[in-house]
Amino acid sequence: MLKQQLAKLLVVDDDPSVLEALVSLFIDDYEVISASSGQGAIALAEAQADIAVAVLDIKMEGLDGIETARLIKRIRPNLIIIFHTGYPGDYEEQSIDAAEKPFDFVEKGRSAVRLMRSVRNGVDAYRLKTTGLLHPRTDMPDYGLIGKSQPILRVIREVEMIARGDNRVMILGETGTGKELVANAIHYNSQRASKPMAVLHCNHKSPDLVESELFGHLKGSYTHAYETRKGKFEFANGGTIFLDEIGDLDITTQAKLLRVAQDGTYTPIGVDTTRTTDVRLICATNKNLSNMVKQGTFRDDLFYRLKGVTIELPTLRERKEDIPILVDYFVKRDCVKASEPPKHFDQSAIERLIQYDWPGNVRELMEAVEAIYQRSYSDYIDAAEVDSYLKDSTAHLKFIDDPDSLSGKVEAYKCALIIHAMRQNGGNTSAAAAQLRTDKANLGKYIRDHGLEWE
Repeated sequence: MLKQQLAKLLVVDDDPSVLEALVSLFIDDYEVISASSGQGAIALAEAQADIAVAVLDIKMEGLDGIETARLIKRIRPNLIIIFHTGYPGDYEEQSIDAAEKPFDFVEKGRSAVRLMRSVRNGVDAYRLKTTGLLHPRTDMPDYGLIGKSQPILRVIREVEMIARGDNRVMILGETGTGKELVANAIHYNSQRASKPMAVLHCNHKSPDLVESELFGHLKGSYTHAYETRKGKFEFANGGTIFLDEIGDLDITTQAKLLRVAQDGTYTPIGVDTTRTTDVRLICATNKNLSNMVKQGTFRDDLFYRLKGVTIELPTLRERKEDIPILVDYFVKRDCVKASEPPKHFDQSAIERLIQYDWPGNVRELMEAVEAIYQRSYSDYIDAAEVDSYLKDSTAHLKFIDDPDSLSGKVEAYKCALIIHAMRQNGGNTSAAAAQLRTDKANLGKYIRDHGLEWE
């Protein structure tokens, strides 16, 4: 089974008695590490990539908690910050919220339960940001691989076996099937779990930007290179790199990636010397790379270097028995985020969700559950509310003459892909067109002609 670990908590205070009390308070429920200064906290954040939450004293000698938080967030942007201060008059909570945006602000001397609740919610938030799962459970696998259907259980078994080795991995699946969750599961259950995992989404990025993100660059090596930048291969040395949508990588960068895939060497932009790295490569795509090799748009030598072990993810259409479990998970997650009692999808609502085809897979189901949940005034959501949402979300498909025909289904799927791309890119048509590998003008015309909406 996938291993389950206590969340790691960093507590920071320059008062030894307070620090000791904090460690004692949390030691039974978390893996606790401590620091007595801002500098010490930054050193721990650099050395340990799996810290979930940091509880920071604000008023400290040298670096105060606010500056420490700024520097830690540069190193670990997903880490949750909770400020813990005995000087609330010196540090206005509202101004800190506006400027630093911490997860929480807790005054010393208040109930310990208040701080414990804040940390618990912070750990939940960290897990949602990094893995998609709230709590490790014995009846569900880690890292968001949620379900009990045979297709998803097959994936879980494959992940468990693959995580033990060090093979390169190719994850295949439609948009929204959970490719990044699988990559997370492999890394965090492998022998490289204590080392960093770097992620690069290869779609809708310029070749220069992709090369810089992969290999890094020297300050002044090209226009807008205002500072020296560490690349993914340097950052993740000893760990894992996940390249999502590898099929969108341009042919020039493919050649440079082949070099590091062959012998572990690379050269940052603007640097004369060659560097070496030791990483496990995990790639994912929703494209047919074999066909791209035949068409000359993807290098055959790189394809065979990256292919390694292959995992094919099922569509939601192939695992509809998991829909009730997924809905329950999404509802409970939204309750945690909103700090309110749960609403319930009754059996008629669940049946409607099962009947729908979900061209956007689990991601589309998640968006639907969130939208239905948020716009419902009732504690019990029924089929009528689901029907209303699906009618609104598919109203733009009125132009399809025969929705049950093959051409009608293809057109509906095309619309779903466009809508998801526009949502993912904040309504930016240029970015969505690049992601879909289509012409911006043609995409804009299609959206206007068919009245597509994605809010």
